[in-house]
Amino acid sequence: MCLKEVPQNAVLGQNDNSTSQGFTATYANGTEAYFPLGTCPVPVTPDNYLIDSTIEANPAFVSAENGSTYEATNACNCHWSVNISGPTGEWSVLNFVLYSNQRIYPCGLGSYWVYKQLGLILVTIPINSTGGLALSNASIEAGPGNNSYSCTTSTST
Repeated sequence: MCLKEVPQNAVLGQNDNSTSQGFTATYANGTEAYFPLGTCPVPVTPDNYLIDSTIEANPAFVSAENGSTYEATNACNCHWSVNISGPTGEWSVLNFVLYSNQRIYPCGLGSYWVYKQLGLILVTIPINSTGGLALSNASIEAGPGNNSYSCTTSTST
């Protein structure tokens, strides 16, 4: 497992600059810890630790990882999940990503950079009638990484 449970009162944030990407955890005593993207562990709150560790122990997830280490994208509570609704119910979708150490510049050199995604595991979890996650009924689907980005351009007149 690639998770580090941090205290509930720790402040988690995303840290991106010209040389690195990752997450910071600021603890109640004022100390900070940096967790680089693409390395273990990933900091998660106790609630997310419970969810992520349950998913990562699922035999279907272990099989989808195929020996690689995928990172939970809900680490900093920046990208927890997306909820979808349909005629047969509601689901929460979590992403787990396998990053390479290759930087790509989706909007051209001089723009922001990201690590290339090598793989993506989508975990779709039914939401039960009380609003909780039915983790035992999760659907796990592996596929290629999502390296599609939206770039904006401006024109002057």
